[in-house]
Amino acid sequence: MPRQKPAQRDPGLLWPLLLSALVVLAIAAGIAVQMTGGDEEETAATGTTSTGNADGLRELGETLARRDADDPTALGETDAPVVLIAYSDYQCPFCATWVNETQPELVERYVDSGDLRIEWREFPYKGETSRIMAVGARAAAEQDAFWEYHEAVYAAHEDLDGIAPDEAREELAAIAADEGLDAERFTADLDDEELAAAVEADFAEGQQVGVSGTPAFLINGRPVIGAQPLEVFTDAIDTALAEAEG
Repeated sequence: MPRQKPAQRDPGLLWPLLLSALVVLAIAAGIAVQMTGGDEEETAATGTTSTGNADGLRELGETLARRDADDPTALGETDAPVVLIAYSDYQCPFCATWVNETQPELVERYVDSGDLRIEWREFPYKGETSRIMAVGARAAAEQDAFWEYHEAVYAAHEDLDGIAPDEAREELAAIAADEGLDAERFTADLDDEELAAAVEADFAEGQQVGVSGTPAFLINGRPVIGAQPLEVFTDAIDTALAEAEG
Protein backbone atom coordinates (compact mmCIF):
# COMPACT_ATOMS: atom_id res chain seq x y z
CA MET A 1 0.00 0.00 0.00
CA PRO A 2 1.46 3.40 -0.82
CA ARG A 3 2.52 5.13 2.34
CA GLN A 4 2.51 8.84 2.99
CA LYS A 5 4.68 9.98 5.86
CA PRO A 6 3.49 13.32 7.21
CA ALA A 7 5.57 15.37 9.58
CA GLN A 8 5.19 14.74 13.28
CA ARG A 9 2.45 16.45 15.28
CA ASP A 10 1.96 17.12 18.96
CA PRO A 11 0.22 13.92 20.12
CA GLY A 12 -0.86 15.48 23.38
CA LEU A 13 -3.62 17.62 21.86
CA LEU A 14 -6.98 16.79 23.41
CA TRP A 15 -10.34 17.80 22.09
CA PRO A 16 -12.72 18.33 25.01
CA LEU A 17 -14.20 21.54 23.61
CA LEU A 18 -14.63 20.08 20.13
CA LEU A 19 -16.26 16.95 21.48
CA SER A 20 -18.67 19.00 23.58
CA ALA A 21 -19.53 21.10 20.54
CA LEU A 22 -20.12 17.92 18.54
CA VAL A 23 -22.64 16.64 21.04
CA VAL A 24 -24.52 19.95 20.94
CA LEU A 25 -24.46 19.91 17.14
CA ALA A 26 -25.72 16.35 16.93
CA ILE A 27 -28.58 16.99 19.33
CA ALA A 28 -29.54 20.27 17.68
CA ALA A 29 -29.55 18.80 14.21
CA GLY A 30 -31.32 15.62 15.28
CA ILE A 31 -28.67 13.42 13.75
CA ALA A 32 -26.98 11.75 16.70
CA VAL A 33 -25.65 8.40 15.51
CA GLN A 34 -25.55 5.29 17.67
CA MET A 35 -22.78 3.12 16.30
CA THR A 36 -22.82 -0.38 17.78
CA GLY A 37 -19.92 -2.23 16.23
CA GLY A 38 -17.59 -4.89 16.99
CA ASP A 39 -18.00 -7.92 18.97
CA GLU A 40 -17.15 -10.59 16.60
CA GLU A 41 -20.50 -12.21 15.82
CA GLU A 42 -22.41 -8.91 15.64
CA THR A 43 -20.10 -6.73 13.59
CA ALA A 44 -20.21 -8.47 10.23
CA ALA A 45 -23.99 -8.48 10.16
CA THR A 46 -24.51 -4.70 10.09
CA GLY A 47 -24.01 -2.18 7.33
CA THR A 48 -24.61 1.42 6.46
CA THR A 49 -27.03 3.43 8.50
CA SER A 50 -28.96 6.33 7.02
CA THR A 51 -30.12 8.87 9.57
CA GLY A 52 -30.90 12.55 9.19
CA ASN A 53 -30.35 14.64 6.08
CA ALA A 54 -27.26 14.54 3.91
CA ASP A 55 -26.23 18.13 4.72
CA GLY A 56 -26.43 17.46 8.45
CA LEU A 57 -24.39 14.28 8.20
CA ARG A 58 -21.73 16.01 6.13
CA GLU A 59 -21.57 18.76 8.75
CA LEU A 60 -21.11 16.14 11.46
CA GLY A 61 -18.35 14.47 9.44
CA GLU A 62 -16.57 17.77 8.89
CA THR A 63 -16.76 18.53 12.61
CA LEU A 64 -14.81 15.35 13.37
CA ALA A 65 -12.44 15.41 10.40
CA ARG A 66 -9.14 16.87 11.55
CA ARG A 67 -7.65 17.56 8.11
CA ASP A 68 -4.29 18.16 9.77
CA ALA A 69 -1.41 18.11 7.30
CA ASP A 70 0.93 17.03 10.10
CA ASP A 71 -1.21 14.09 11.23
CA PRO A 72 0.95 10.95 11.00
CA THR A 73 -2.15 8.73 11.39
CA ALA A 74 -3.85 9.95 8.22
CA LEU A 75 -3.54 9.07 4.54
CA GLY A 76 -4.57 11.34 1.71
CA GLU A 77 -4.89 14.99 0.83
CA THR A 78 -6.12 17.35 3.54
CA ASP A 79 -8.64 18.84 1.11
CA ALA A 80 -10.01 15.54 -0.19
CA PRO A 81 -13.79 15.82 -0.71
CA VAL A 82 -14.43 12.67 1.34
CA VAL A 83 -12.98 11.79 4.74
CA LEU A 84 -13.28 8.28 6.13
CA ILE A 85 -12.72 8.18 9.89
CA ALA A 86 -11.92 4.69 11.17
CA TYR A 87 -12.25 3.60 14.81
CA SER A 88 -10.30 0.41 15.37
CA ASP A 89 -8.78 -1.96 17.94
CA TYR A 90 -5.62 -3.93 17.14
CA GLN A 91 -7.06 -6.99 18.90
CA CYS A 92 -10.21 -6.98 16.75
CA PRO A 93 -10.19 -9.69 14.04
CA PHE A 94 -12.66 -7.79 11.85
CA CYS A 95 -10.42 -4.73 12.01
CA ALA A 96 -7.56 -6.89 10.77
CA THR A 97 -9.72 -8.14 7.92
CA TRP A 98 -10.60 -4.59 6.93
CA VAL A 99 -7.00 -3.38 7.09
CA ASN A 100 -5.61 -6.36 5.20
CA GLU A 101 -8.29 -6.63 2.51
CA THR A 102 -10.34 -3.44 2.14
CA GLN A 103 -8.05 -0.58 3.07
CA PRO A 104 -5.50 -1.24 0.27
CA GLU A 105 -8.31 -1.23 -2.32
CA LEU A 106 -9.65 2.09 -1.04
CA VAL A 107 -6.17 3.61 -1.07
CA GLU A 108 -5.63 2.53 -4.67
CA ARG A 109 -9.07 3.61 -5.90
CA TYR A 110 -9.67 6.81 -3.96
CA VAL A 111 -6.76 8.00 -1.81
CA ASP A 112 -4.21 7.99 -4.60
CA SER A 113 -6.57 10.01 -6.82
CA GLY A 114 -7.10 12.65 -4.15
CA ASP A 115 -10.78 11.82 -3.61
CA LEU A 116 -10.48 10.22 -0.16
CA ARG A 117 -8.64 10.90 3.07
CA ILE A 118 -8.45 8.17 5.73
CA GLU A 119 -8.05 9.36 9.31
CA TRP A 120 -7.29 6.72 11.91
CA ARG A 121 -8.62 6.69 15.45
CA GLU A 122 -7.49 4.30 18.17
CA PHE A 123 -10.42 2.66 19.98
CA PRO A 124 -8.80 0.08 22.31
CA TYR A 125 -11.94 -1.16 24.01
CA LYS A 126 -10.73 -4.75 24.37
CA GLY A 127 -8.44 -4.11 27.33
CA GLU A 128 -4.88 -3.38 28.38
CA THR A 129 -3.19 -5.29 25.55
CA SER A 130 -5.23 -3.32 23.04
CA ARG A 131 -4.27 -0.09 24.79
CA ILE A 132 -0.56 -0.97 24.64
CA MET A 133 -0.87 -1.76 20.94
CA ALA A 134 -2.61 1.57 20.34
CA VAL A 135 0.10 3.47 22.21
CA GLY A 136 2.60 1.48 20.16
CA ALA A 137 1.03 2.93 17.02
CA ARG A 138 1.63 6.42 18.40
CA ALA A 139 5.17 5.42 19.36
CA ALA A 140 5.78 4.27 15.78
CA ALA A 141 4.37 7.59 14.55
CA GLU A 142 7.04 9.34 16.62
CA GLN A 143 9.55 7.61 14.32
CA ASP A 144 7.55 8.45 11.19
CA ALA A 145 6.42 4.84 10.81
CA PHE A 146 2.78 4.71 11.87
CA TRP A 147 1.56 2.98 8.71
CA GLU A 148 4.39 0.45 8.69
CA TYR A 149 3.50 -0.52 12.26
CA HIS A 150 -0.21 -0.45 11.43
CA GLU A 151 0.21 -2.92 8.56
CA ALA A 152 2.66 -5.17 10.38
CA VAL A 153 0.62 -5.51 13.58
CA TYR A 154 -2.64 -6.18 11.75
CA ALA A 155 -0.89 -8.67 9.46
CA ALA A 156 0.33 -10.52 12.59
CA HIS A 157 -3.11 -10.46 14.23
CA GLU A 158 -3.46 -14.23 14.60
CA ASP A 159 -0.06 -14.51 16.30
CA LEU A 160 -0.79 -11.60 18.64
CA ASP A 161 -4.38 -12.50 19.47
CA GLY A 162 -5.00 -12.87 23.19
CA ILE A 163 -1.46 -12.27 24.39
CA ALA A 164 -0.81 -10.73 27.80
CA PRO A 165 0.24 -7.08 28.10
CA ASP A 166 3.86 -7.82 29.06
CA GLU A 167 4.22 -10.26 26.21
CA ALA A 168 2.62 -7.73 23.86
CA ARG A 169 5.28 -5.16 24.72
CA GLU A 170 8.02 -7.61 23.77
CA GLU A 171 6.32 -8.70 20.55
CA LEU A 172 5.61 -5.13 19.49
CA ALA A 173 9.22 -4.12 20.12
CA ALA A 174 10.31 -7.00 17.88
CA ILE A 175 7.91 -5.86 15.15
CA ALA A 176 9.20 -2.31 15.48
CA ALA A 177 12.77 -3.53 15.07
CA ASP A 178 11.78 -5.59 12.02
CA GLU A 179 10.27 -2.44 10.50
CA GLY A 180 13.52 -0.55 11.00
CA LEU A 181 12.52 1.46 14.06
CA ASP A 182 14.71 2.16 17.06
CA ALA A 183 13.33 -0.59 19.32
CA GLU A 184 14.78 0.92 22.51
CA ARG A 185 13.14 4.27 21.83
CA PHE A 186 9.92 2.53 20.83
CA THR A 187 9.82 0.56 24.09
CA ALA A 188 10.41 3.68 26.15
CA ASP A 189 7.64 5.48 24.28
CA LEU A 190 5.15 2.81 25.29
CA ASP A 191 5.20 4.51 28.69
CA ASP A 192 4.96 8.05 27.32
CA GLU A 193 2.05 9.85 29.00
CA GLU A 194 1.44 12.19 26.06
CA LEU A 195 1.14 9.29 23.63
CA ALA A 196 -1.25 7.53 26.01
CA ALA A 197 -3.27 10.76 26.24
CA ALA A 198 -3.54 10.91 22.44
CA VAL A 199 -4.96 7.37 22.44
CA GLU A 200 -7.41 8.32 25.19
CA ALA A 201 -8.51 11.35 23.15
CA ASP A 202 -9.30 9.09 20.19
CA PHE A 203 -11.18 6.71 22.45
CA ALA A 204 -13.17 9.53 24.02
CA GLU A 205 -14.09 10.88 20.61
CA GLY A 206 -15.43 7.51 19.55
CA GLN A 207 -17.46 7.19 22.73
CA GLN A 208 -18.92 10.66 22.22
CA VAL A 209 -20.38 9.65 18.84
CA GLY A 210 -21.64 6.32 20.18
CA VAL A 211 -18.94 3.86 19.08
CA SER A 212 -19.12 0.78 21.29
CA GLY A 213 -17.15 -1.74 19.23
CA THR A 214 -14.92 -2.03 16.19
CA PRO A 215 -14.43 -1.51 13.36
CA ALA A 216 -16.65 1.53 12.98
CA PHE A 217 -16.41 4.17 10.30
CA LEU A 218 -17.75 7.60 9.40
CA ILE A 219 -17.70 8.52 5.71
CA ASN A 220 -18.39 12.24 5.55
CA GLY A 221 -20.47 11.72 8.65
CA ARG A 222 -22.40 8.70 7.41
CA PRO A 223 -21.73 5.60 9.54
CA VAL A 224 -20.65 2.21 8.24
CA ILE A 225 -20.40 -0.47 10.91
CA GLY A 226 -18.22 -3.55 10.66
CA ALA A 227 -15.79 -5.01 8.15
CA GLN A 228 -18.38 -4.85 5.39
CA PRO A 229 -17.67 -6.04 1.83
CA LEU A 230 -15.65 -3.67 -0.32
CA GLU A 231 -18.75 -2.65 -2.28
CA VAL A 232 -20.38 -1.19 0.83
CA PHE A 233 -17.46 1.22 1.20
CA THR A 234 -17.15 2.06 -2.48
CA ASP A 235 -20.88 2.77 -2.68
CA ALA A 236 -20.73 5.00 0.40
CA ILE A 237 -17.68 6.85 -0.91
CA ASP A 238 -19.20 7.30 -4.37
CA THR A 239 -22.37 8.67 -2.77
CA ALA A 240 -20.34 11.07 -0.63
CA LEU A 241 -18.37 12.20 -3.69
CA ALA A 242 -21.59 12.89 -5.59
CA GLU A 243 -22.99 14.85 -2.66
CA ALA A 244 -19.77 16.85 -2.33
CA GLU A 245 -19.86 17.75 -6.01
CA GLY A 246 -23.55 18.71 -5.74
